[in-house]
Amino acid sequence: MRSKLFILVCATGLAIVSGAAAQPGRYVVTVKPAASATGYEKLSVARAAVGSTPIRIWANTAIDPDCSAHAPGATLTILQPPSHGTAVVKDEPYFAAFPPTNPRSACNSRKVPGNQAFYTAASGYAGHDRMVLQGSSPDGAVRRIAVDITVR
Repeated sequence: MRSKLFILVCATGLAIVSGAAAQPGRYVVTVKPAASATGYEKLSVARAAVGSTPIRIWANTAIDPDCSAHAPGATLTILQPPSHGTAVVKDEPYFAAFPPTNPRSACNSRKVPGNQAFYTAASGYAGHDRMVLQGSSPDGAVRRIAVDITVR
């Protein structure tokens, strides 16, 4: 995300704050997208699978900056199972990939507690499959994740 610098000047050039005169000044304003009003986000992702080899299609976690599990934790459920294979959600540690600016990026070098969704195509199947997951985090964010899977 990029920050933009805006120069704001009071229209009158003078404001009274607590009995003291304030002078026009320079302010740094960070502009970022507003969060969804409902806390609900729809995502679409694509994955590829070769034959009936299981693949991880999604993972989520809720951890504190010291890499310990945050309580309550994140959830991950299957809303719509795939038509041409099977899917399972496992509660097991994995290597997360937090961006360098996230305080939890120090946890990237070790397995952290979390949920993982795996897909396995039916034996002999090749083509398109689709499934829908739902993940939530302790801060109230809910994601609906539509997963398109190409099986070769």
